[in-house]
Amino acid sequence: MSTVDEFRLPGVIHFGWAAVERTGEEAARLGGRALLVTGRSAMKRTGWTDRVQSLLSAAGVEVVLFNEVESDPSVTTVDRAAGVARDESCELVVGLGGGSAMDAARAVAAMAVLEGSILDYVRGRAIDRPGLPLINVASTAGTASEITPVAVILDEERELKVGVKSPYWFAQAAITDPELTLAMSPELTAATGLDALTHAIESYLSTRATAPSEALALRAVELIGGSLRAAFADGTDRRARERMALGSMLAGMAFANSGLGLVHGLVHPIGARFGLAHGLGCGRLLPHVMRYNQPAVEDKLAAVGRALTDRESAGADDAVAAVEALLADLQVPSGIADIDIGDEQMPGLAKDGLLAGAVKTNPRAVAEEDARRVLEEARKG
Repeated sequence: MSTVDEFRLPGVIHFGWAAVERTGEEAARLGGRALLVTGRSAMKRTGWTDRVQSLLSAAGVEVVLFNEVESDPSVTTVDRAAGVARDESCELVVGLGGGSAMDAARAVAAMAVLEGSILDYVRGRAIDRPGLPLINVASTAGTASEITPVAVILDEERELKVGVKSPYWFAQAAITDPELTLAMSPELTAATGLDALTHAIESYLSTRATAPSEALALRAVELIGGSLRAAFADGTDRRARERMALGSMLAGMAFANSGLGLVHGLVHPIGARFGLAHGLGCGRLLPHVMRYNQPAVEDKLAAVGRALTDRESAGADDAVAAVEALLADLQVPSGIADIDIGDEQMPGLAKDGLLAGAVKTNPRAVAEEDARRVLEEARKG
């Protein structure tokens, strides 16, 4: 019997230079009063907060600003912002920034109409209705949170970052404009680019990959693998920035439908407990997880190797080597040898890593001892 695959995306996607100029008109069709959710400084410093506020106002949309999102959006922050949305009678939410701001905006839009705290939903309560309309405007080429229906929220009590997902949570409009990425530092370019590459590779290898998601993911691997070094070396390289933004967006389209894998399971507890930035953590764990998965996906990893090296003879080992070479060129260490993780902490990290839904679509089954073994290999560097 044939299988019918399902594929979902935001209501509309605007991609390209000056795509941000569409923000006002998209907002105006969704409501007359918007909560603008962003971070504490980066968007203000680069002028994009003021620009987006101006675009919304020019379109006749009143703006309420919430600019308190931290690097890992917490339960406390989401609940507070949702309260502002309700108190101010906001009719839609606009997220502006990197993954943290856009994840927070998604959760805030949901919690503006749901009962209780976002913590209830982080811990498993069912999401049974749409939230306020959402527009997400990306400022980095990495998380693709403008595309996906997932919000990663920090459960402060458990020191655990948890991804909450719902088909109700796709944005009504997603805006990916490479112009916003020109202000990224080399370090941020590397971190977000490695996040995007991990999305692409894990999506391609996922047990829920489909023909559309595989095509998008593999093209994303090509774009990111061929452009990240150039964007890192020269942030003003417009061709590299455009290709990185496109690669990130395509990877987001893929993994929003296919799921991810063990890298994203393990990186959340490490990030929550040791402060390792998400994108850097993904990149540093990626070659170790690829080696673990290799017996189950030898042929698909060879395709990744060809996409990364542009060599028809490349195999699965070449895929891992190409990722390690990229890490070295980006001045990012492979593994987590430099993080002071005690032996007594390893079992907890492995156990918590398996709590993430991403592990369910990893191409090779993972038991707790397997997760710990991968972490031990990563700890060797």
